[in-house]
Amino acid sequence: MIRIIFLMFVFTPFFVMSATLFPGPAQSPKGMTQTLIDFRSNSGFVEWYGKRDIRLGFESFDYQLDGLGHYCSDGRMLFACNHDPNFRAINLNLDYLKTSDYGSKINDCGSQNSCNLGPSDNRYKDYKVGWQGTLTISEGIYYFDTFTMSSGSKLIINGKVEIHVNKFSSFGATSINAKGKPRDLIFYHHSQKLDIDDVAETFSINHPTDSKAYIYSSGLVFFQANAELHGSVTARQIHMNDNAKIFYTGEYYNYELQIDPLQANSNTCSRIPITFKVTNDKGEQQTDISGSLTVKATNHLDTACWATSENGNCIGPDKSVTLTAGSTELWLQNKAIGTVNVEATFNASDTGELTSEQGNYTFNAGGFRFSPSPLKMVGGKPEKLSIEAVYGDCDPTPIPDYEGTKTLKFGEASYLQPAYLSGGAPKKPTINGNSDEQTLNINFVDGRAKNAVTVRYADAGALSIPVEEVSTGKSQATLPSGPENKAMSEKLQGDAVLHVRPYTLAICDLSGKQSPATDNGRLSKAGDAFSASLKPVIWKSGDRNDGGIVTLDEAYCSRPITPSFKAVDAPAAQVQFDDVARIVTPVSGNDATLNGFTPKTNTDATSNGLYPFSTLNISDVGTFKIRSQLVSKYLDMTVNPGQRDVGRFYPSHFGLSARINPGIEPAYDDESKGFTYLEQPFSGNYVIHAMTTDNKPVKNYHVFSGANDKAAFEDWAVHYASDMTSRWEHPALPSQAAQQWKNGAGGASEVAIDGSMMVQKSASPDGPFESLRFAVGVKSPDRDGTGFTFCDENAAAQCVEKVPDPKGGRDGAKFGRGDFLFGRMRIEGFTETQDLTREQTLPVTVEVFNGSHFVTNARDNATNISTEAGVAQKDVLFSDTTVEADRAQIVLKNSANEVVQTKRVEKGTSVFHVIPPNQDKGPNREQFRFWQKLGAPTKSGLRQTWLQYRWQGDSFNEDPSAIGTFGFYRGSDRVIFKGEKNITLTGE
Repeated sequence: MIRIIFLMFVFTPFFVMSATLFPGPAQSPKGMTQTLIDFRSNSGFVEWYGKRDIRLGFESFDYQLDGLGHYCSDGRMLFACNHDPNFRAINLNLDYLKTSDYGSKINDCGSQNSCNLGPSDNRYKDYKVGWQGTLTISEGIYYFDTFTMSSGSKLIINGKVEIHVNKFSSFGATSINAKGKPRDLIFYHHSQKLDIDDVAETFSINHPTDSKAYIYSSGLVFFQANAELHGSVTARQIHMNDNAKIFYTGEYYNYELQIDPLQANSNTCSRIPITFKVTNDKGEQQTDISGSLTVKATNHLDTACWATSENGNCIGPDKSVTLTAGSTELWLQNKAIGTVNVEATFNASDTGELTSEQGNYTFNAGGFRFSPSPLKMVGGKPEKLSIEAVYGDCDPTPIPDYEGTKTLKFGEASYLQPAYLSGGAPKKPTINGNSDEQTLNINFVDGRAKNAVTVRYADAGALSIPVEEVSTGKSQATLPSGPENKAMSEKLQGDAVLHVRPYTLAICDLSGKQSPATDNGRLSKAGDAFSASLKPVIWKSGDRNDGGIVTLDEAYCSRPITPSFKAVDAPAAQVQFDDVARIVTPVSGNDATLNGFTPKTNTDATSNGLYPFSTLNISDVGTFKIRSQLVSKYLDMTVNPGQRDVGRFYPSHFGLSARINPGIEPAYDDESKGFTYLEQPFSGNYVIHAMTTDNKPVKNYHVFSGANDKAAFEDWAVHYASDMTSRWEHPALPSQAAQQWKNGAGGASEVAIDGSMMVQKSASPDGPFESLRFAVGVKSPDRDGTGFTFCDENAAAQCVEKVPDPKGGRDGAKFGRGDFLFGRMRIEGFTETQDLTREQTLPVTVEVFNGSHFVTNARDNATNISTEAGVAQKDVLFSDTTVEADRAQIVLKNSANEVVQTKRVEKGTSVFHVIPPNQDKGPNREQFRFWQKLGAPTKSGLRQTWLQYRWQGDSFNEDPSAIGTFGFYRGSDRVIFKGEKNITLTGE
């Protein structure tokens, strides 16, 4: 074998090198002579990851000719090392350890034994770890003259350990800090000898040894065949036998470049956050250090990249950034399946170059994605589920080479809402009709399996079904080797999430005070309570495929329920009715309001899963559609509203509102009641409504069109048992119900009359008719026999007084009453024969018939008397003058003795004042007749014809008058006139 030896003259470098112990993977101390690195075979190498210019700092560089000199590596390939004799480490000028340094103790840990050393037991002349023995050394500084590791032995380091030794030997497959960090262990080899055959004096690492440490030697370090060191070696001479390797892990400072985490897994669409920080030997971040950080990410496809923020631009696979305050964070992403190896180097004047340990980050395929996701379903309804193989959630593109038939396992469902333990769910989902765990062959094209399976779940809630490959469909021969193999051969998996809602809420258990099947179609009175229950049910074949309204009937109440809907930890929901009751009959009727309910939560169900509502009521008559619904969406889905006919609802009773306004208002009645004279107009009205039980008028009653659907009414007037109807003039009711019922105020159904009314006089004075009652009653009943609520039968809030029908028909309801009086106005005359200058009066009295004769109506403070022209009329019967101004004058005076034209009577009486004729020109006699024309209007438009009387004829249409006389006169025969004082023609 031919060996090549390079000898170079050592000279002072033209640059000042940083004084460090381990500037590279292999070098000698500064100032030493006879320095050598010897590759004793054509295998083995020195690696500085990512570094293409690796300098070896020795005077001599010896290697085998057939090795081509390629003994350096950047982690990817071998190449020639840079032989640089000036690339040196600091010279510590080590000297042999003395007895005073290591003491006199000797110890053999023994074969297959475990031993421990600590800082208080740290000095030995000779220490041996026996065959397959284990020595654990705690943090501290240790001194040995001789330290020997036997075959199969292990050295375990806890903390930072520094070992000073004169002679160190390891024999056969030893392990030196193999599980630890290189910077946790440093050897200082104090020997000065350079004889490779002097085993006792060398620092010898035998084969195959896995070591993580830094070695500083003033003598010779010997790596035997297959020995590996992760760390660095500074020595006068290094000899490397077959396949021996040194992996440089950076300068041995009190500083370290740490990566956190060192290992992680993610899918190919997600980024892994990695923190790079500079720490001291205690792991404390050094916030006062900043410098340049270079990160390298390698995998077999070079698809890795780095970003400085979670969503930032991703560049790679190598990236340089500034590390400040001792730390920085980068995000690693790899858009391919496999493992990415990461190493980082850091440079700063305070630290020199630091190299991190290698981190390993595995990126898997995202797994299976399901479409749609979540699969929104209706309980009981089958749905198709598509499956895609994807890199991850961020990449919607399926894996294009995921092709062919794949065997997939569909596992047992996990119940999310509600959460059932294994076997506790009342229903199981089915895949292609099978509810058990199963494997199916699914065909993928370009990563997609469209409509791969049919899913059905006859319940409600949220659940997931695990799906995973039973085989990947790839042979191992087609996969890359190394860590990437593991990642790419992992089986895809995923969870198909199902969100399932009830189909609709059936309306069941309809119950009222009547039974529609046996009681003329009636369910309840309008406004009266009825009950119904809501039942969440599943879909069946033939049902709607959209979210529209479901037309319900009793058959839906026999459907299976969705049992999980009521569970405590099921998706929150509230069931209720729509408050609009939609009209069915009468066809052109109005919708009504459904009252008497509040939403119930899904946990309010009875043991059989129903939601009872016992106080429902509808505020109108007819048959309606009531609608079931949820207050809001269920798992972001709208449950189909359900609609069912209910009724018939019929009137509770008839309500009556009315008003009689007397001709004489209470304010002008001395008894403050008000009254009306016979044939005096008065106003009145009544309105009949079909009512609910809570006394609200309904709106649909008048729309019914059947022969007996509505009641017809008649009205009458009665004084005690006397029928006064024939004398009562008022707006007439139509004879038929269809014409009587109308759409009234606010849309309410009503029968109404309103207008001027009058009670006629009979042929002779009669009365008084005090408490004359007006009533309305049912002439022909409706199909439900609806009537008024009479107070003597039910003292309800809106009861009415019963008034018998004088013709013997059904009792009616009083809608008004009043005092009706036969009245007249009478004026008294005068005769003055003595003093023709004295003022006289014409007394006026308003009288009423009391059953036997007329008496003053002391209640009347309303009747007007007037001197207005046309109302007051003075006929001169005799006068001594033709000058009108000299004749007698008739005036009215108020309480202040002021002349007025019109005034009201007080307690039924008043007077006209008569100013006598002018006597200044001589005796002036006069006789006149004075009239009150009750049929003539005053300036206010008022006529008072009801006070006319039959003074001379047979009809009650004559106005009152009286004669006034000043002086004596004689005609042929004296005629006595009505109105003369104390004289009447009726004998009263």
